[in-house]
Amino acid sequence: MRAGSDHERDRRCIIDAAYSCLFEPHTGPIRVSDILRRAGVSSRAFYRHFGSKDDLFLALLQRECDALAARVDRIAERAAGNPSDQLAAWIGELFDLCADPQLRMHVTVIDSDEVRAAAGYRAIRERSHADRERSLVEILARGRVDGSFPLADPELDAVAISAAVGRVLASEVFNDLPGLEKSRARVVGFALRAVGAVDPG
Repeated sequence: MRAGSDHERDRRCIIDAAYSCLFEPHTGPIRVSDILRRAGVSSRAFYRHFGSKDDLFLALLQRECDALAARVDRIAERAAGNPSDQLAAWIGELFDLCADPQLRMHVTVIDSDEVRAAAGYRAIRERSHADRERSLVEILARGRVDGSFPLADPELDAVAISAAVGRVLASEVFNDLPGLEKSRARVVGFALRAVGAVDPG
């Protein structure tokens, strides 16, 4: 049991060290030796978990993508409120990433040039978009069925709404939270208009 816990501890230390190294200002590429020094583990421990630095960076990316998909899936699973409330909550969940310093740091890391350069990055990002949007498709389909979203084309609108959120978040000044809230309200308004939202009252 001890060996297994050491094994998992080493993996966590390596991942945490990679986040730190990528997030801190640096010039030139991060070396595996930099990550190992920060993690306090040997190269042998590193290669037990990861075949290369790219594999480590892709593991960071996959971890964040899976966590985000799980967060937005919970909104669709709970189905709290009407479809308009659920749509606003789905968009709000993505905006919450910018308001939380820890989550913001993780997003900054997985969007860094070094992680983007990892072989396999594009394939994971494309899968992650589909994973993230599946819950939005479900919410939009509910609204289409109950008449709340008469203009909704769930598959197409999910892509458009997700892209709109991504564009706004990419251009936001993260320290300007009042501005972030205004942007969130604008995106929610855009999305509701796009699907022809009908006031449930």
